[in-house]
Amino acid sequence: MAKIMVTGATGLLGRALIKLLEQNAEHQIIACGYSRCGPNIERLDLTQAPQVSAFVAKHKPDIIVHCAAERRPDISEQDPQAALALNTDATQFLAQVASQQGAWLLYISTDYVFDGSLSPYREDAAPNPANFYGQSKLQGELVVCDAQQGFAILRLPILYGEVESLKESAVMVLLNHLIDTTEQSIDNWAIRSPTSTADVAAAIVKMIVVKQAGESLAGHYHFSAKETMTKYQMLLAMGELLGLATGHLIPVTSPTDSAKRPKDSSLSCERLVSLGIESKVPFRIGFKRALQDSPCAAAYLKVATVRS
Repeated sequence: MAKIMVTGATGLLGRALIKLLEQNAEHQIIACGYSRCGPNIERLDLTQAPQVSAFVAKHKPDIIVHCAAERRPDISEQDPQAALALNTDATQFLAQVASQQGAWLLYISTDYVFDGSLSPYREDAAPNPANFYGQSKLQGELVVCDAQQGFAILRLPILYGEVESLKESAVMVLLNHLIDTTEQSIDNWAIRSPTSTADVAAAIVKMIVVKQAGESLAGHYHFSAKETMTKYQMLLAMGELLGLATGHLIPVTSPTDSAKRPKDSSLSCERLVSLGIESKVPFRIGFKRALQDSPCAAAYLKVATVRS
């Protein structure tokens, strides 16, 4: 049995991970959140070092999976101090207390630590963030590495999955462009690897199994779906799946976001593949499952059924 603490348990990835972990009765789950705490979620302000230290000392987890983050590049540019507080400072607090308590820390990072000019990126590739979000997450990585406690870093691409609101996922929110049939310009420049949170959660659980078996699991790891797509291509796939028109969507082959994004930060996932851990969920299958699991998407599914 392992005591597993998960930060960001109310977020997109955190919920998927908690859902999967709870299927194994052998584990004791310590789920932490802040703004959306509910039953079985411990309220914890990760930006307050004394709270973090006291919390970890009280619960004594064997493993800490740090999912909490400011994940929005545009918001990170607008409020860099808030991004640093969660992406870097909170990570430092957790790394320090994990070191003191003998817990293993898995830090969830991003493909945006790379500038997108030399993809696919191996785990040992030199980071060079293109925006402040990537910089703040890279600083978190450096904190974890500096701890020298055998901690691990898992870099992920853009995610989709079961949502409480479409805006939780930069992929799921694209549905709005299908329902609004006015002419719209859509990014067909940045190449992304949309990955299912259920798929990521399964990979993390497998990493925990490897760690619990006594094997070394330290340093940088990458996990990503194998398909690469622009937002425009994602929308074409969604439209085909749901039977919705896409003719009103105009592909744009130049950057469209306010905060700079890498053109192609695709990840090479060799280290996890060598452990038998790799993505096997195609986008269309994963996206369909995410829609079915998301009550807020019922209206969109109804429209799709009517038009198909």
